[in-house]
Amino acid sequence: MMDGMITGRLTGTPEHRSDRNHRPFMVARVRSEASDGSSIPVNVVAFDTTACDVLRRLIEGDAVALRGSFTPKVWIDRQDQPHAVLDIVAHQVMAVPDFPDY
Repeated sequence: MMDGMITGRLTGTPEHRSDRNHRPFMVARVRSEASDGSSIPVNVVAFDTTACDVLRRLIEGDAVALRGSFTPKVWIDRQDQPHAVLDIVAHQVMAVPDFPDY
């Protein structure tokens, strides 16, 4: 694991869940742009109550910055092609929700 910060956009609405001891947490998916124009999927889990509160107010397409512990991973698709993915336990979530044009 490594600590860091990453930015991107939510690819779905964050979900509220509870563990087996009924402690709440949030999960989300973010797509982050790489310098070469490709994108990297980021799987997010947040246990911190402030981070969960921010995620709870967001919807698909909102821009976010996540700070926390990252675990880089690789998954293999059906054509045996490797793809990078990041898992993050978010300690802090900063967001810029999309507001309607006025």
